[in-house]
Amino acid sequence: MTKTSTKTYLTSINLEKSCLVNVNVDEVVKNLQSDGLHLGINLPPYIVEEIVKFAKSNACYGNRKSEFGFYYDQKEKAQIKSGQQFTIADYFNTEIQCSAIKKLQSDPKLLAIAAKYLNTSPAHQGNRMWWSFPVNSSYLEQIKAAQCFHYDLDDYKFLKFFFYLTDVDNQSGPHICVRGSHKQKKSDHVWLRKRETDKDIIDYYGQESLINICGQAGFGFAEDPLCFHKGIPPTHKDRLILQIEFATTDYHMQHDIKPMSQLRLI
Repeated sequence: MTKTSTKTYLTSINLEKSCLVNVNVDEVVKNLQSDGLHLGINLPPYIVEEIVKFAKSNACYGNRKSEFGFYYDQKEKAQIKSGQQFTIADYFNTEIQCSAIKKLQSDPKLLAIAAKYLNTSPAHQGNRMWWSFPVNSSYLEQIKAAQCFHYDLDDYKFLKFFFYLTDVDNQSGPHICVRGSHKQKKSDHVWLRKRETDKDIIDYYGQESLINICGQAGFGFAEDPLCFHKGIPPTHKDRLILQIEFATTDYHMQHDIKPMSQLRLI
């Protein structure tokens, strides 16, 4: 899309209809361009309340497996019954089943930020909402749960918005982003793409580049996922987080849609 057509798309967006207050679109885009990160895209309490209510009244699925469905307050029973330890638990079909998430993925300010940053009419790639649990997890389990440093390649240019739905402190799995790493990577990080150790990341980018993101329920941020990032494994408290992704193209690979016939409760 040309700059002219991007500008035309942006003029069709009514920012006054956004539920997000105190969010300056140009400031967010500027910070994304320089740092790959912008903090403080916060949800109003009523949106948080509606999404959390949805999460507690609908099944999530242990370790993202469609056969391990359970309600959040029955996690311990579900683990015993399945013989599994759940590091994470995802929700499916959030766009279809939760009106607040459906509304949020079409929020005018999110669309405007995505359009300006991607320089095109943004394609909604999909949503993801999941719990992270404090467990004694193995390195392989941490890799599967995106709890080791990595960067994403969902498109040649894309953007993710994250929203904490529970209070997140250092004991409940804060997200870490390596500021500026979307623009600068050493050759090994490009050609030998793998999960990186904390030491390797700190040695190359410096401790000061690691942004440890804590916040109360409703706290949100935008991130270019070409930055190195990870979620720290929780140690004491469960964490619930929502991710909404936009890209230049929807490849139908990042959505959370599952046929109901495939989803089973334990």
